[in-house]
Amino acid sequence: MYKNLRIASCIIAVAFAAAAIFVFVYAGVEWGILCVVAAVVFFMLTVFFKKKQELKELKDNPPPPVGDFITGKVPHDGKDGDRDDKDGDKE
Repeated sequence: MYKNLRIASCIIAVAFAAAAIFVFVYAGVEWGILCVVAAVVFFMLTVFFKKKQELKELKDNPPPPVGDFITGKVPHDGKDGDRDDKDGDKE
């Protein structure tokens, strides 16, 4: 959904930006500025929808866990990550 909205708002922003030249010439400065402002607003919507799409994709498909400089690599075999031989067992 966000991808379609992003593409549509980008096309509208480009159309407003292209039409702004003709609007400045034929309709006057006030209408030309209004056209440029509309192009900027739709460009900002494009950026907004891009961020929302990236957040949704990250939420739906999170990256694999990565260790840090203290614990080292994250184990992928179900062990608890300690460097002892207990592996989470209670003794």
